[in-house]
Amino acid sequence: MKYLRNLAVLFLVPLLLPLQLGAALLRIRVAKAKAAHAEGDRGALSIEMALIVVVVVAVASVIVVAVMKLGQTARNNIPTAVPTISVS
Repeated sequence: MKYLRNLAVLFLVPLLLPLQLGAALLRIRVAKAKAAHAEGDRGALSIEMALIVVVVVAVASVIVVAVMKLGQTARNNIPTAVPTISVS
């Protein structure tokens, strides 16, 4: 079981790397937005909020594309011909 857990971690870490990078970028943008809000700089605040929205939309689109590809792969693996069963 220990080896299976290690294998799963080694497999999932590279797949989740873009998500981790997006989360780090989002945390940076949120911190900058909080700093701009504390200073009362509305222009910088609106720019930071726009960038946060762009990052969230990009992450969501990557997830949607991945789910669509998995769905297409599953659709191609489902047999369309139903075998006939002869009852004697």
